[in-house]
Amino acid sequence: MTAAGPFLSRITRAMLEGLLGRFTRLTPMMMEALVLQRFYQDEVGRAYGVDRRAKTAMAERFQTVTRDVPSGTTWLYHVVLATELLRIPPSVVGDVVECGCWKGASTASLSTVCAAVGRRLIVCDSFEGLPEDEQQKTHQYPHVGVFGYYQKGMYAGRLEEVQATISKYGRLDVCQFVTGFFSDSLTSLTRPVVFAFLDVDLAPSMKDCVQYLWPLLVDGGLIYTDDSCDMEVVRIWFDEAWWKETLGCRPPGYVGSGCGLPIHPEFSSIGYARKVSVPERYYHRVSWLAYPDSEPAGEPFTRKTT
Repeated sequence: MTAAGPFLSRITRAMLEGLLGRFTRLTPMMMEALVLQRFYQDEVGRAYGVDRRAKTAMAERFQTVTRDVPSGTTWLYHVVLATELLRIPPSVVGDVVECGCWKGASTASLSTVCAAVGRRLIVCDSFEGLPEDEQQKTHQYPHVGVFGYYQKGMYAGRLEEVQATISKYGRLDVCQFVTGFFSDSLTSLTRPVVFAFLDVDLAPSMKDCVQYLWPLLVDGGLIYTDDSCDMEVVRIWFDEAWWKETLGCRPPGYVGSGCGLPIHPEFSSIGYARKVSVPERYYHRVSWLAYPDSEPAGEPFTRKTT
């Protein structure tokens, strides 16, 4: 018995290490499957006649463009954005806006979905790369464990490059290009916005985008960003003073702060904020919260006693 103890311990340890290794390899695939499961739900895109075959073609395009074109986002992120766009009812009028497109990979994917749902994609970029980081602050990504700085001109993609990417991998015919830095260019937008995707990196740029897009965003509309892990940028969505002074409302908060949406077991860089004026239109009630027009709530959880 004594001699068998260490032997069994070695076997158990080997089995556990093998299971851990297998689980580590499988977990990203399982999370990928969950994202795709939401995308392939029958109700997603049904109102636009987008069926399973059309979704598969979209996903394959997303994979191709992110493989062939430098991108700050993965094809799975594009699936998440597509899912949200396909869920917007056709009766809701408005455009889709992208701010910050680099070489146009995400733009191509968004244009593909916009063509399917009959919406215009407004592509906003300086096409000169990032502006000067006036704050010169350290960008910290605590959950990822990295930090660094941005320099003027980083992530530049010429307009011709972006248009070529869209022509090859997306739908150029649904795109409208708005050139310039956001503080100037976004003032020209006047139509309702149903969805926006921002990948702008710098806090001042994010503030410019929010300042001009939030008033145009329809009630229930979403703004997704690719800056979830940068705490300097995320804090904007919780800045009470700035929101009240600039937009006259409370900050909406941000889903995915610090580590992004659960798309990968370690982290993702995308998250979102939703514009909601009347919660009852978009959210549901639960038994474990109280409501002014209902009976006082009792104990939300019942614990079994022995």
